[in-house]
This record gives sequence, structure tokens and C-alpha cells, in this order.
Amino acid sequence: MGVFALMAEPDKDDTKPTNEVSTWLSEIARAQKSMIKWTERCEKIRKKYRYEASSSVKVRQYQMLWSNMETMKPSVYTKPPKGVVSQRWKDRDPVARNASELLERGINFTLDANDYNTKLEQVRDDYLLYARGIARVKYKPEFDTVDKEDGMPDDAAIDPENDKAQEAKTAHNNPEQILKFENCNLEYVQRDDFVHAIARTWEELPWVSFRCFMTRDELRERFDKKIADAIPLDAGPDRPNDSDRAVNSSNNDDKATIWEIWDKSKNKVLWIAKGYKDVLEKGEPYLKLEGFYPCPKPAYGTLTNDSLEPVPDYVFYKDQCDEIDTLTARIASLSESLKLVGFYPAGPGGEGQPSIENAVKPGFENKMIAVKSWAMFTEGSKNGVPVVFLPVDQVIKVLEGCIKLRQQLIEDVYQIYGLSDIMRGDGKANETATAQSIKAQYGSVRIRERQNELARFCRDLCRIVGEILASQFNEKTLMQMANMNLPTQAELDQQALEQQIEAMRQQAQQQAMAQQAPPMAPGMPPQGQPMPQPMGAMQ
Repeated sequence: MGVFALMAEPDKDDTKPTNEVSTWLSEIARAQKSMIKWTERCEKIRKKYRYEASSSVKVRQYQMLWSNMETMKPSVYTKPPKGVVSQRWKDRDPVARNASELLERGINFTLDANDYNTKLEQVRDDYLLYARGIARVKYKPEFDTVDKEDGMPDDAAIDPENDKAQEAKTAHNNPEQILKFENCNLEYVQRDDFVHAIARTWEELPWVSFRCFMTRDELRERFDKKIADAIPLDAGPDRPNDSDRAVNSSNNDDKATIWEIWDKSKNKVLWIAKGYKDVLEKGEPYLKLEGFYPCPKPAYGTLTNDSLEPVPDYVFYKDQCDEIDTLTARIASLSESLKLVGFYPAGPGGEGQPSIENAVKPGFENKMIAVKSWAMFTEGSKNGVPVVFLPVDQVIKVLEGCIKLRQQLIEDVYQIYGLSDIMRGDGKANETATAQSIKAQYGSVRIRERQNELARFCRDLCRIVGEILASQFNEKTLMQMANMNLPTQAELDQQALEQQIEAMRQQAQQQAMAQQAPPMAPGMPPQGQPMPQPMGAMQ
């Protein structure tokens, strides 16, 4: 009789991600690696703009980047956009006209009520600093929770054999959600939280992804409770970074890194979490948009046709800014030498020494000083009074040269960046009005390109909002937002029926009048017209 040994199966690793999750995490990491040069540039620019070195480095610097940014901000974006909806063909169609007005009012209400202006200002700042600004649109309905049946009896008063009472209790234990209102919110996206596939142009992108950080309570509200409790918290509460946190941290303020991926090639949207093995959720897009993605094409700065990696504007005049900082530090050092310094002999017994020192002390004025051994002090040596001063005139010449060179470098930066003196309010007094007009006209050409890019971004954003309003929103919500009362389909049918009845009534009345008219004799004129007279009858 044989002996059979039972072999235990090896334990499966439940934390190992599935092939789909692993593939997407690898794709995201590869896309982030392709943009590493731009990311490093952006981090240096951020520190430069915030002047974070001011607390550690005691060398004076000229804040050229901050100055240019503060000048450009109000130049490229001054006021929030307004939605304009009109018919493509100017037909006299009352239905199309009312629909256009309803949608236009809905878009403008959404822009105002959800504070789109603040988010667009953040997009503008990223666009000017890092040459890429991005924001996305989210559809968020609001619900009221009510019982399905009112007047639910008390548990003690419920008869076990009373079916209606049991149904009322079940309805109370399972409340119903009723749509209260709908919102179309704009969410600003941090530059590190937006990752897309490697592509040459925006139209070639097969997928984009958005990173968000959610607390445990937010995870339980968004996903299944069992799944939410198994997702590791790997990001900090203040400046989330999934690389410097311990997995499954016990801090209640920690968050989980969630990636929302919009796969255009497969028409799918899925959510994954770093450290969780399965896909959190997957399905078709919950927003039916013409461009598929819930965001317009980012506001891009300098781009080439073969890459979506932008080049920040500061890169092009960084060398001049470094030279300006060097000259600024040198000017500060030379200015320390612009002070009164004199040298004199101490003399026997320090004759005259206290008097000279008291004379050059700060705040010493309107006083008389007594000097001992006056003859020796005035005669001094063969060259006169024995006091020699520091030659500050040489320092002044070097200082003037440094200031002049720095001013020329600043002008070079303005030429490179495209900031004319008219835009900065730095016109010359001897210039004519024609010269200043020409400067204002041609100096704003490059600024206009930046204005047009942000205007294009706002236009595409309003189009997405209009698509969501038209496809997702309830009719009552739209009419409430637009403060308009549109007729229902039944009312339209009733109006059409009444118009048909009125047309038939008028037609029948005309036919009856034609039948009641007496027959006309041959040669008789129609009723109401004079009898024709023969030729020659009137003299």
C-alpha cells in the first residue's frame, strides 16, 4: 500500500500587484522619468521665485524673476472668462435661440458660483513659471437623503403580520437619495499630479492620469469599505510625497496616493493605488466629452513639434540673471567701502588723537574741540596736516561701472523676455508720443501670444463645461441656474396642436366666405370696383 504525502501549496503574495496595476504603475513611472529634466528645472525655478535662499545665504541678489512675474501676471490674465453660446447658422429658430441662451446662462453661473477665477489664476502662475498650466473639470451632484415612506410606525407598534408596516420599516432603514443640485467644479492640478504618456503632440496622447491624495475617511466614502481599509497610506498631510513616507503609517493625517487614469485608446477610466494589488474601480468614462479627457489641452509655453516637454521662460535668460546677481553682490560689497576712513600718527602721548576721533563720530556736530599742542598738530610734517583719507573716489568709479553694466544686463533680460519699457511704465521723458505709441504697439506682440494661449485654454474649458451641462445636468437644475422657464414637451405639443387647429379654422372660414358670395355676370367687375366706361363716353 503506497503512502501519499500531502504537499502544502506555497503561500500567495496578496500584496503583489496584478499585471494591469503593475503595467500602469510602470507606464506612469516611465512617463515621469521622461519629464525629469523639466521637473528639475521647475523645482529650481520655484525656489528662485520664493527666494528660499534668503534665510541661509547672506549674499544680495537681484530678484529679476519675481519682478518679471509680477509684471506679466496682470498683463496676460486680467478678468475671468465669460461663456458665449450662439447658433452656428443664424436661423430664426426660437427653440435653438432659447437653448443657446439657457446654456450660456448656465455656463456663466457655473463660472461665477464655483470660483473659477481663483483656479485660473493658479493655472496662469504655473504657465508663466513652468510653461505649463493645467486644470480639470469635475461633475459633482448634491443629494438629499429622505425616507421612502413617511409616517413610519414605531418598532414596538409594528405588527409582525402587518405587511405595510414592515415595508415602512424597511424603507426607513434604506433611505432614498434625491437629487438636490448639481455642480461642475474646476480643480487646479499641481504640476507633479498630472502625468501623460510620451507623445509628440497633444492629439497623439493615448492616456493621461491625475494623482490625488485621500484620507482614510475619503477612501471609505469613495470606494468600498473593505477596499478602502486595505489601501496603504503612503503620503504626508502637508506636502504629499509618496517616496518619503512609510507604508501603512499609523498617522491619521496621512493620505493614500490614488491615480485616476483616462485611457483614450480603450475608452476606459480606472483608479489604482500604489501598494494595492487590484484595480480599485474600472469602467467607461462617466463624462461623455468630445475630447474624451476631462481637461482642456494645458496652457503651454515654449514647445517644439516633436515633444510635449515645455521649456520655462526663465531658462532663456537665466545666464543674464546669474551675472546680475554677481554684480549685485559686488555692488553691495563696494558700497561697504564708501565711508570716511582717515589715518594719522598717534604722536607723543597721543596728542590730537582723542580730538580727531571725536570729530568723526556719528552724531557729533555743533561742538567745539580743544586740541593740545596746536602748533605741532597744525604743522604736522613737511606735507601739512598729518591726516590721510581712504581714496574712495577710486571705489566710486568701480561702483559706477558695475551699476552701468548691471543696467545693461537688465535691459538684455527685458529684450529676451519681451517686456518693453512702456509696459513697465518706464518711458523716457524726451521721447515723442509717436515713439511711445510705436513701442506700445510692437512691444505687446509677444505678450499677445501669451494672452491668446490663456484665452484658448479658457475657451476650451468653457466648451467642456457646456458639454457637461448639456449632457449630465437635469433640466430643472439648468432652468434654476439660468432663471428661465422653458416649455415642456407636452406644452410644445399642445401649442403645435393649437396652431394646427387655428390654421384649419381660418381655412374653413375662407372656404365658407367663398361659397356665400353671389355669382358674377359676364363682364361684371368684382364686387367693390367701378364699372368700366366705354371709350369716348367722358368728355
